[in-house]
Amino acid sequence: MLGVWIVVAGGALLVAGALDSPVGEGARDEAQAVAPEAPAATTAPAAADLPPLALVLDHALPASISSLPPAQQLEALRLDAIKTKNPERFVELGSILQLLGDGASAEFSYQSALKFDPESVDARVGLALVEGANGDIGLVRAARTLQDLAAAHPRDQLVSFNQGWVEIYRRRGATARDAWQRTIALGPTTRLGRTAATLLDTLENSSGRRNP
Repeated sequence: MLGVWIVVAGGALLVAGALDSPVGEGARDEAQAVAPEAPAATTAPAAADLPPLALVLDHALPASISSLPPAQQLEALRLDAIKTKNPERFVELGSILQLLGDGASAEFSYQSALKFDPESVDARVGLALVEGANGDIGLVRAARTLQDLAAAHPRDQLVSFNQGWVEIYRRRGATARDAWQRTIALGPTTRLGRTAATLLDTLENSSGRRNP
């Protein structure tokens, strides 16, 4: 069962990542481009094989940015965030930077979002995931922060989905399942609701194949 959850994690960010198209160039782009569906493999990759821990957004990037060539998307989003001071742009930028493995810059972006909107729950979730990228202790702290955010914002779907995301990286399948079931209950037809349902279906189908 654990192996199935880790395999699901290997494809989840590619299904419901912060971007609808690849960012940057090279091997990371190839991996994102060829994995639009949840994988069917039944062996668990090493933790180092998982995608970078990054905030999964509840919306796609603005069309004016997503329509650009991948190499230009990051810079365009950075410039737009600085120009507009829109906290949502800074959150989106932070998510991309996390995908690229730049945790320090992602943290700065989330802090910038909070500067312009101190109540931004999305930015606080992003900061929790930045901390979660710092090994097992960071993951424990991230999980605690998200638990507190979920208690304060029980109807926030982005919080519940990313709770499940962190639990996957902690290799805690049962708690990830609970978080994603709450995500679906909060809105089964939303971007995150549909993704959570797909991941849970993949889990059940994969486990059924392994344990007939």
